[in-house]
Amino acid sequence: MYKMTDEEFYEVYGRMPRRTPPKKKKVKIYWGRIIIALIILVLIIFGIVKLVMLIVGKVKGNSDEKKDTSSAAVVNSEDDYYAEPQNKEADAEYQDIELTVCIDAAHGGFDKGTEGSGRLEKDDTLNIANALKEHLESYGVKVIMTRTDDSFISVEDRAAAANDQGADLMISIHRSSTDVADSDIHGFEAWINNAEPEMDKAFARHIMTKLEEIGISENKGVRKGYDGDKAVNYPINELTKMPSVLLDMGYVTSSIDNQLLDANLEAYARAIGNGVIESAVEQGIIEESGKRIKEGQLISDKPAVTVKTEEPQPDESSEEDTEQGEESEAEEENVYNEWEQYTDEGAEQQEQDDQQAADDYVYTDDGMGYYTEPMMTE
Repeated sequence: MYKMTDEEFYEVYGRMPRRTPPKKKKVKIYWGRIIIALIILVLIIFGIVKLVMLIVGKVKGNSDEKKDTSSAAVVNSEDDYYAEPQNKEADAEYQDIELTVCIDAAHGGFDKGTEGSGRLEKDDTLNIANALKEHLESYGVKVIMTRTDDSFISVEDRAAAANDQGADLMISIHRSSTDVADSDIHGFEAWINNAEPEMDKAFARHIMTKLEEIGISENKGVRKGYDGDKAVNYPINELTKMPSVLLDMGYVTSSIDNQLLDANLEAYARAIGNGVIESAVEQGIIEESGKRIKEGQLISDKPAVTVKTEEPQPDESSEEDTEQGEESEAEEENVYNEWEQYTDEGAEQQEQDDQQAADDYVYTDDGMGYYTEPMMTE
């Protein structure tokens, strides 16, 4: 059969021939296979991400171990401090340390000490003292505690406990505070007698160095005398005859110091204890084995405190005095009667004077009472 060409068809009919387009072949889609492939792809991507995170974590961990660990206070996005011990140095294997240390948990009982942020100084000092006691006793150190519960002990009795029981060192634990609103004042410090005795200074410096290695907000160093007046001393540093160190373990009004103390309580106790032992070895008081070198109780070269007492005057009574005594009895009786009248009339004024004296009587952070003289109160 003859088939016309398109040109011939156009010449005959005046148009191009119409042709029916060929039918398209229907393509079958395998959805099940596609879904399985997508799931496999997602699992592969997830595995790659986890692997990368693991590698990055390993690298970061190794670099963190090489960083300086001198401070544990790190600021986060909320200007807060992450408190965690950074010093991982193992304690020396001390044993049978032949030292006697008196630990003084300052304040107690009605004497709350300073307070802030819902904390009382007397509670923190006892917690620190107990932790320090446990650490020192684990090395064989003999420990004397001025108090073991929430009771008030006068500073004279605290010093007497150390003096009479042969303590080689007195460590008095305190905390500070500030009345300045919204203040960021913080930091740890040590106080010694203003005579700057060599043994006292050596113990204080070793302790502060070890605390700084663990991590404190600020090392304010070793200071002498009394806060605001170097001419006087904290009573505990003056009444004790052995070397003594008053440790100020941060501010109860500082969130930084409080977080550090709560996180590092055991670490701080280790630091203080190790500082004491290392200093004793360095000063030639004990050998590294713990065996005692210096005999007898350690005595600081700070000035000794003399207690003034009134000695009774010799009785120089004579017969003349005896004779005059009878004549003066009548006069004394008259004076007594006049005094009774005076006291009755002036009772109200005396009561007011007593109240004013009571108002002027305050307790310092050492648990001692003083009349309010600027150099003796805080």
